[in-house]
Amino acid sequence: MISSKDNPKFKGWVKLRQKKFRKLEQLFLIEGEHLVVEALKANLVVDVLLREGIAFECDAPITYIDHHLFEKLVFTETSQGIMAVCRIEEQEIVNYERLLLIDNVQDPGNVGTLIRSALAFGYDGAVLSEETVDIYNDKVLRATQGAVFQLPIKVTNLESYISELCEMGVKVYGTHLSKDALTMEEIPASESMAFVVGNEGIGISDTVLERCIGNVVIRTSASVESLNVGVAGSILMQKFNGIK
Repeated sequence: MISSKDNPKFKGWVKLRQKKFRKLEQLFLIEGEHLVVEALKANLVVDVLLREGIAFECDAPITYIDHHLFEKLVFTETSQGIMAVCRIEEQEIVNYERLLLIDNVQDPGNVGTLIRSALAFGYDGAVLSEETVDIYNDKVLRATQGAVFQLPIKVTNLESYISELCEMGVKVYGTHLSKDALTMEEIPASESMAFVVGNEGIGISDTVLERCIGNVVIRTSASVESLNVGVAGSILMQKFNGIK
């Protein structure tokens, strides 16, 4: 039982609420039984953290924490009393039939939704620009509903990565509301495809867009100019899915 805020382990876990410490320690926090169970399946859990009085069985080390201290760790107002400290381990993308590229998307809910949809529609991985919200942000993790533990995710420079994909024969399409854009129906399905979705306000950066071989838009009624990036990306991935 940890009952002092000066406990070295507890102080270290509190720091993991900040991105710079997550990156430094290569660790992150998750909250809620569902995410903890998914992380256990992925063999990423270092410690399971339980609020005093909570029962949970697993093979990983378990640490009980005083009720008041536990509240300093949690992200939600109605906590289930279970958290975990997990290792950051990047899964390698080994297949390139279908990829999602995320350029500077800032809303955690949108990124989480996109990752969950990518897994649902059989995509081989998601690649995030370095400017995109941190994948280990608690709101992102909760929005993925555990998909983050199953889908290979890479954070890198998108311009360079797209150039590499093109050299491998992957057809990379942007999603930008420009006059030269083609509708989903006009884009032929190919063996290897990647789609780039962009920032909620400014869309895909020009330097990323110019590396794409084409541009695709989703047809909507005249009364709606554009769709939320999470919704649009999900529709696009369903249309060009990789489900086998």
